[in-house]
Amino acid sequence: MVPHPSLIAPKIKLDLIQPVETMGPYELCWCRSGKKYKWCHFRREQQKPVNIYELEAKMIAEFRDGYCSFPDPSADPCSAIITKAHTVQKKGGLAAIAEAGHVLTVKPSMKEMIETDGNPQPRKVGVNNASVFPGFCSRHDTTLFKPIEGKTLSLTKDIAFLFSYRAIAYERFAKEAQLRITYIQREADCGQPFWKQAMIQMQLAPVIAGIRIGMRDLDLWKGQFDQRLLSGARDDFHFVSVRFDQVLPVVACCAFHPEFDLHGKPLQQLGRDGVDFDHVTITVTTFQAQTIVVFGWIGSDDGPAKALAESFAAIEDERKADALIRLLFIHTDNLFLRPSWWVSLPPSERQVLNEMTRSGTIMRARSAGEMADDARSFSSAHVAEIVRG
Repeated sequence: MVPHPSLIAPKIKLDLIQPVETMGPYELCWCRSGKKYKWCHFRREQQKPVNIYELEAKMIAEFRDGYCSFPDPSADPCSAIITKAHTVQKKGGLAAIAEAGHVLTVKPSMKEMIETDGNPQPRKVGVNNASVFPGFCSRHDTTLFKPIEGKTLSLTKDIAFLFSYRAIAYERFAKEAQLRITYIQREADCGQPFWKQAMIQMQLAPVIAGIRIGMRDLDLWKGQFDQRLLSGARDDFHFVSVRFDQVLPVVACCAFHPEFDLHGKPLQQLGRDGVDFDHVTITVTTFQAQTIVVFGWIGSDDGPAKALAESFAAIEDERKADALIRLLFIHTDNLFLRPSWWVSLPPSERQVLNEMTRSGTIMRARSAGEMADDARSFSSAHVAEIVRG
């Protein structure tokens, strides 16, 4: 692999917020909300404080505000109903790991974050609500993904493309909702003294900047996938798939920038200026009592995405399931677990995995060491087949 240009590119220089206690009423507010000061932070300390749980309810409502991600409704009209689309099929992957109709999610609620002092544990969620997002109308959710919703699967490039397309659509929807949510989070400083207003807004500013950069990349990726969905072109779509000999205790669907391979080798460095970043999608689900994992990407067949997928393929077969579980805990919160499996893990193993869910946040920087094999064992599954395309 040719070294990715981001590994030597300069860092993006963030234009940091400069809090100003008093401004002219019609100046743009220092917090960069885009509002005039008079209608934003003027007398903010006198405003009614925000109830943190009411704030969370508004944030959840933003994620439920849906639309159809299909790129050409003029040629193929949408239905009137925006559905709760599953990123992992309800009757397949989720059903295979569910117990009493429930799985565990690693995505915490705000209440759990507060009550556990920032150390929440996986929690139960019903399979009807697991892995869902309102990102397609009922028509397109059914017609587009019918080939990957059955009981059997023949893994062709077209089939792998659909797994990747759904992952990209989910990540693009989630990132846009996350950006809308930051507008709500800006209101968390109502009723607070100026020093606390400044602290909250200064903490949010780099988060918002990062989300906007992520949106830029996801818009690009989604556009690439949309073009190929409509045209049928697959020449620059690539995938690597591994089928295990049994059902793993996890399912997932995600897309991200691969920063390290599974041996800890740097692949690309985020937060760098003037470069385009590679992406990869990963779907983990179940067919015929066997788990499959599909890595997919559009673009170079010799870049970070290929390097990550091939580093996974190169791991000893008896260690692949453990590497996959570690990779998912590090890179996605759209991850679901079999409850009894999680409970059966030793407390020290649960702690290690739970800490990995903070990777890439202000709480824990992503590192090469967490990607490399640490000899921990979470599953005894072996590999039955590897397919490339």
